[in-house]
Amino acid sequence: MDARLDAAEVKLRAIRVETRPSSLDNAALKAHQAAIIPIQADLADALAALTPRLQDAQARLAQLGPPPAAGHPAESSDVAASRAQLVKLQNNLDGNSKRARLLAVEADQLNDAISARLQQNFTARLWARSRSALQPSLWRDFAMSLPGDLMTLLGALTLSTAPSAGAGVRAAILLAIALVVLGPVRIVLARLGRTGATRLLPASSLRRSALALWLTGSGVLTPVLAGLLFREALFTLVPSTAVTLGLARAVMSGLVVAGLIEALGRSLLAPGRPSWRLAPVSDPVVGRLALFPALIGAAVGLVSLASQAADALEVTTATTVAIDCLSVLVELAILGFGLIRLGRAHHAHSAHAAKAADQEASSKSRLPWILAAVAAWLALGVALAAVVGGYLALSTFVMSEVIWIAIVLASLFLLTQFVDDLSQALFSPEGLLGRLFQTAIGLSENALDQIGVLLSGLLRLALLLFGWMAIVAPFGASVREMLSRVTSTQMVLKLGQLSISPGLILGAVAVFALGLLVTRLIRGWLEDTYLPKTRIDLGVRSSITAGLGYLGALIAVLLTCAYLGLSLDRIALFASALSVGIGFGLQAIIGNFVSGLILLAERPVKVGDW
Repeated sequence: MDARLDAAEVKLRAIRVETRPSSLDNAALKAHQAAIIPIQADLADALAALTPRLQDAQARLAQLGPPPAAGHPAESSDVAASRAQLVKLQNNLDGNSKRARLLAVEADQLNDAISARLQQNFTARLWARSRSALQPSLWRDFAMSLPGDLMTLLGALTLSTAPSAGAGVRAAILLAIALVVLGPVRIVLARLGRTGATRLLPASSLRRSALALWLTGSGVLTPVLAGLLFREALFTLVPSTAVTLGLARAVMSGLVVAGLIEALGRSLLAPGRPSWRLAPVSDPVVGRLALFPALIGAAVGLVSLASQAADALEVTTATTVAIDCLSVLVELAILGFGLIRLGRAHHAHSAHAAKAADQEASSKSRLPWILAAVAAWLALGVALAAVVGGYLALSTFVMSEVIWIAIVLASLFLLTQFVDDLSQALFSPEGLLGRLFQTAIGLSENALDQIGVLLSGLLRLALLLFGWMAIVAPFGASVREMLSRVTSTQMVLKLGQLSISPGLILGAVAVFALGLLVTRLIRGWLEDTYLPKTRIDLGVRSSITAGLGYLGALIAVLLTCAYLGLSLDRIALFASALSVGIGFGLQAIIGNFVSGLILLAERPVKVGDW
């Protein structure tokens, strides 16, 4: 353990020294921050191993009692040796525990310091002033530097030696296969998905959501495969260098982003197939928006390709700024035009729906659209003002965040619909799990519905948590860091002297549920098996089973409180405070409950009386 803690201390000291220079970029800071996570896990494991051993040593010392005082008979040599050994062991374990906790605190502080520096770098980069898109000198410098940057690109792709005929044929075949994957293969996969959903899934909402998920998955995987084929074709003709690797990554990233946006829009809107449509959008609105998922996907993919290719080629500053300005302006134009088309279509549909329905329902249905449209137009306005005012990093971030939030929200909508439909299908009486639970456990249809709804709610909560982490990730907090914070045992809520962590809450819920389950099993065994075999009349049996149910619930509550660390004095304090509220507001309810207990015990009126 000493060597283990020494190694953790050396690693933390090295990270602290290496992160002192203010010239470190974000990549280096994130690499050091990622190196802290295994150190924290190792320290947590060390504390988990030390704590029970320290408690065992203290318990054994307590059995020996205090050492004899002066003037009293000395204890035997065996007891004295055992005491000395236990004291030494306790001191060693206690010192290692304190040192491990100290190192854990230092690791957390170092992690927080790196996070603060990343946030500062992010803020400084976001508000850095650059050249405005309205400056003629920017475009003049771009025109002057563009030939040199194109020569850099051609130089990166120029072959030192002429490729062989076999290499050229192989590259052409790979590119042809990539084009086939992007086109006909996606169409075939979509048709296979519709055929499989119709044949394999029941005629329910699960068929639509599963098909939408299939279309989205195939729309993402086919660009990935095409990008890999393009990379192989590229490296067949040119050598693998840092520049060509960056270009290959740029092409793959652009293809994946474009495919994801197009596939999400196509799967949710289902143009021309209203029966398969997952989004609650009318046909006129879909008709106006049918081309925009592919258009936005192509624009965002080209923007990603151009930006990453410029970084890989290390082009001039004027070219980089001009590319970013053009990217922001193209995205602003496409998204703005799409919002205008969507607004007109939604307004026409709402006006038509208002004639057939009441005005109140129409206004409620328009409220989410109005809020989303206002937020989108505000974001586009900020991006336009920033690119005109010279804050290019801010405008680029705003546009990328708008697109990213839209992707995350669309993915969340698709996944939540699929989770709801899958939970209902699995736990329906006709489903596989539903029939299994009905046969093996004897659950009713109502209980199966409740299980399905609870499972759907838990999965929705998990999806919302991951969706929130994905949305805030571009603001400087990595998903790994946020996930480690959520699942960490050090994420503790302090209630006075009581510390409650997520794991403690889950354990308390499990203890309480287990206590109620054991109580129900014992009560059922007494009521159905044991008591009918005795000579006790029906009234006494009812009193015994009811009293056992109350007693079991009370024991489950006490065990849960003990698991949470609530001692008897804290429970008594809470009960005394609760009794004040009971005295004021729950007198009749508590009186009826106590009267029922008295009736169960004295049985002046019992089961079977008329």
